[in-house]
Amino acid sequence: MLVHVNNCLLLWYLCIVFMTFGIRVDDFQGGQVTGTDVLDIVGSMVVFAAWLAGTVWLTRWAARPPTPQAQLRQWRQDLTALANGFEPRPRSIAQFSSFLGADGRPMEQFPRFEAPGIEFGNLTPYGPRAGEWRYLRVALPAPLPHLVLDATANDGLTSDLPEGIERQQRLSVGGEFDNWFRVYSPTEYGTEALYVLTPDVMADLIDHAWGFNVEIRDTSIIFFTRPGADFADPASWQSFGAILTTVVPRITAKAARYLDERVPGQDTSRLVTRIRAELDAPDVRYVAQEPRIGHDGRRLALREWANNARWGLRAAGWLALLTFLYVVPGLFAFAGFMSIVDGR
Repeated sequence: MLVHVNNCLLLWYLCIVFMTFGIRVDDFQGGQVTGTDVLDIVGSMVVFAAWLAGTVWLTRWAARPPTPQAQLRQWRQDLTALANGFEPRPRSIAQFSSFLGADGRPMEQFPRFEAPGIEFGNLTPYGPRAGEWRYLRVALPAPLPHLVLDATANDGLTSDLPEGIERQQRLSVGGEFDNWFRVYSPTEYGTEALYVLTPDVMADLIDHAWGFNVEIRDTSIIFFTRPGADFADPASWQSFGAILTTVVPRITAKAARYLDERVPGQDTSRLVTRIRAELDAPDVRYVAQEPRIGHDGRRLALREWANNARWGLRAAGWLALLTFLYVVPGLFAFAGFMSIVDGR
């Protein structure tokens, strides 16, 4: 950020210097360059040269390797992960789908720690104005219908969810829980949401995950919030540990038993289905049917047009800002320089 600000100011400095001298030579001196002008330009170029040397130093400083203190913090968090059975494995691009990547931007995962069926760390989307998220993702034994819990504790003026959800999909579960989380479920799957959000699950969510948004998508449950976590701080590990030992086991058990009766062949339990198949064809090896979710329950309906318009406006604003900061001073600096050289 400092390098960008410095480069922008350097361009504006050249713009002001050349435009000032160009106006003086053209408008007040009839196109004639005097000795005073030469001395002023030389002095300005000395300042420019010193500033340019400082820019080179600043660029090298920004690209320097981590300090020993930063390396020590990274080693501490990696050793903490290993001591708790997690492997430090950062990724340049996230490999799972969620609301966090709904705008199509790839996300860097650093730091990232994983164990069988579990991963957590920080997510940083590539691009301008990208905020860092902390997240925890756990694999479920079977898919559940799409479900989103928007925590009210981490909202500002509006929800912090990256995507807009159609409001008619909001589900009230009653009681104190509605004050802590806004629940969104596909319209035809409200009963399934209540199957997951039993009183014991809601109590654990309020006690241990009140600051996290929650998304159940296919065979994953994802907890996420801002800002990114400092994994050299024990509190970050304790918050994720509390979720893993309370909320996650309850929802995992529900996913293992859930069947979407709207899908043909899933109207009875998996155990009953297997027993019947083995009795009907004892000589045929039984192959369990892959549990699936009906089409209407796989994804919430999103206001994609609003999201696309928002990102379009942001991209246009960012482009306009870059043009103002870099292209405009560059063009005026060149015009001022040519005006001095040509005397026009």
